[in-house]
Amino acid sequence: MPRFCLLRFALLLVFGAGLVVGGCASSRSTQDEAAARTAVVGTWTYEVRGVAPLDQGRFRITTQNGDLRGIVRDRRLGRLRARVEVRDTRLQLTIDDLRISGFVEDDQFTGSLRRSQWTVTARRQTRTRSRFRSASLFAQRVRSAAAVDKPEILDCRSLLREASGCD
Repeated sequence: MPRFCLLRFALLLVFGAGLVVGGCASSRSTQDEAAARTAVVGTWTYEVRGVAPLDQGRFRITTQNGDLRGIVRDRRLGRLRARVEVRDTRLQLTIDDLRISGFVEDDQFTGSLRRSQWTVTARRQTRTRSRFRSASLFAQRVRSAAAVDKPEILDCRSLLREASGCD
């Protein structure tokens, strides 16, 4: 009987240790995910090297209802919405059939632009071949997450007025 109790205690100890380690790993992965999101949220200026649909501009990544959202303002194409995915230091922005993917490190993003390889169209079209296959992109974060969440000082006119000679 004591042998059975000792075995039961050993199994409970192993199971408890597994829960503690699993719980710590779970909270660590949540912390890593939050750190990865914080590393990409903000306003970035970018420049594309090579022949590509995008040229240069800014993209802004924000958090809305727990999801990452992206707006790209390109000098050539104007304002575009982007789907944002982040895992560790890897960032991917998807704009229609254009995929921008690369790595974030120290407020810098180095990546490449590519078109999705598989597209299906309902009707037959004759297309001219595009020279664009892939291009490199470099971005620098110019505003962090804290600055993105606050309104800019220059966006609003002050309502306070200074009066001279009050009666």
